[in-house]
Amino acid sequence: MKRVKRERPLNVAKIKSTIRGWEITYIAIVLIISALIVLRLALPGIVKHYVNKQLNELPGYTGYVDDIDIALWRGAYVIKGLHLKKKTDPPKYPFLEIDRSDLSIEWKPLFHGRLVGKITCDKPVLNILATESLHKEPSKDTWTATLKALMPITVNLFTVNEGRFAYYDFNKKPAHSWHIDNMHLVATNLANVQKKGERLPSDVNLTGTFIGGGRLRAYAKVNVLKEMPDFDGGIQLTDIDLISLNPMLEADVKFDIERGKLDLFNKLSVMNGEISGYMKPFIKDLKVLDVKKDVKKGGPIRVVKKAIVGLVAGILKNHRTKKIATIVQLHGNVNNPKTSAWQTFLGVLKNAFIRALHESIGGDNASEEPTKK
Repeated sequence: MKRVKRERPLNVAKIKSTIRGWEITYIAIVLIISALIVLRLALPGIVKHYVNKQLNELPGYTGYVDDIDIALWRGAYVIKGLHLKKKTDPPKYPFLEIDRSDLSIEWKPLFHGRLVGKITCDKPVLNILATESLHKEPSKDTWTATLKALMPITVNLFTVNEGRFAYYDFNKKPAHSWHIDNMHLVATNLANVQKKGERLPSDVNLTGTFIGGGRLRAYAKVNVLKEMPDFDGGIQLTDIDLISLNPMLEADVKFDIERGKLDLFNKLSVMNGEISGYMKPFIKDLKVLDVKKDVKKGGPIRVVKKAIVGLVAGILKNHRTKKIATIVQLHGNVNNPKTSAWQTFLGVLKNAFIRALHESIGGDNASEEPTKK
């Protein structure tokens, strides 16, 4: 007799339990995805509030950002429209404005076992006013703490695109300014990921346009891990229209120029606070005297003075290069407890620049142009 195989009755309770389990899992996944979407949508606002708070906690400053964008897939966030103003700044000259800043992880140093970041700033504008007392600036620790709050990992690569640096002196008569436009800067290995053990491990390259149409090129080896960074490098400023420097010359040496072009070569080193180097300007196609104009501005005395300077400049002209040149040695020490290191450093450079121009027009002669790198 053939045995009939009985079919097992369906376990309805088990099926319901399985379905319920899938429903719970599905609901959990939906809730997690929804939470991530909500967090992603809210994250830019959260970061914006945090960044604004950090900027406003910088002593003596007020600041804000227009917007924040998050790029989780590359470990980055983008600050759109950063504005930082000193509380003493006139509205027309805010301390710092940046059109766009990208702060992200730099992937290449991960192969060296280092987690570091990079910052790219597009169209930053930095305004420095000579009326400011630089020794009252926030300390390096304050700036470092603010930067670390904005970029919680060490910055190794810093890039500036289409930047502008401007310096204004409203104390002098006439008031004057100078600026660098179309500035492009690349600073690499700031965190010393490569070249370990070198005294100056970082490389900085800078190009831009100086006032009077001058072309700027600069290069330096740097150690940024010090209060006043050690560095060694050179600066080339070429084809500057000297007329653009007349307000500064008039304010500092009571003199102006009618025509001329300037090339300036600078070798500069700062080691343990000691400044050394030289400035070597070359002036060509120089004209200093306009009798009618100078009579109106300063009378016969000014005319005689400028005539003598023009005569001396003609005598000092190198007949091989058709240029007037001199060398001004740079020296100083930035370790002054009463002023900031940067205040002393900028003062040394400005004084040397004015002296170099003054001596080139009516002072010592140097026969040869420095070798270009």
